Amino acid sequence: MRLTSECRQHYNQHEMRTHGRKNGFVTKGQEAKLTQWLPKIGMTNETTLAQTGLDLTQPIVLEVGFGNGDFLAHLAQTHLDWQMIGIEIYLPGVAKAVSKIDEVGVIERCRISQLPAQFVLNHLIPDQSLDGIFINHPDPWPKKKHFKRRIIQKDFAQLLTSRLKMGGFIKLASDIEELAIWMRDILDQTAGLQNLGTENGFIPRDEDRPHTKFETRGLNAGRRSYFLHYQKIANTPNSELLSTEAQ
Repeated sequence: MRLTSECRQHYNQHEMRTHGRKNGFVTKGQEAKLTQWLPKIGMTNETTLAQTGLDLTQPIVLEVGFGNGDFLAHLAQTHLDWQMIGIEIYLPGVAKAVSKIDEVGVIERCRISQLPAQFVLNHLIPDQSLDGIFINHPDPWPKKKHFKRRIIQKDFAQLLTSRLKMGGFIKLASDIEELAIWMRDILDQTAGLQNLGTENGFIPRDEDRPHTKFETRGLNAGRRSYFLHYQKIANTPNSELLSTEAQ
């Protein structure tokens, strides 16, 4: 079934324009979990990190674009001290993720935002507050006229870096070689980040990393995935001076 119109009307974020799919298939149980949990763990456009109820004495890790939540659930299950924030604008994906993290018993340590990542990082998460950031298989926007829609841009890379604590990490993955190179080249030039890769700036696939939906799709199409790992090594300018528009 598709999400009911009542559910979409109530839980879709209408304040900001975004690109991508708007509706998709879920089960009745997933919609019920969304209705049960999103009012408790969802972040509105006014919910700052300090207001989430997370234990800020523990590591805070962000996943941008968590899809159906499999990777988010894996991180919370395998890092029991991590407090997770997930960003996803696709509401059916949010419904599936909420159901998954509830099913595996990690939902109390997770918070979810349906707002654009630029807005969340600019307005809800303060400087030097995150221990890590994951971005897996972002939309490649393959047409040159759409390159400006790609999530990794110079100003966004600076914004990500400013939100990391010293020593914090950014890990990225893509099964599109051209996009992986695009992300590597931008992040390599971002002040305060050190590329921890070896082969052409990329790292081997983490042994404990689960195969996400899009990685599996790439493998089935004959494409390998590329992985990047960066660490924050120096202070960067206050991101309030790097304000980016929410899309």
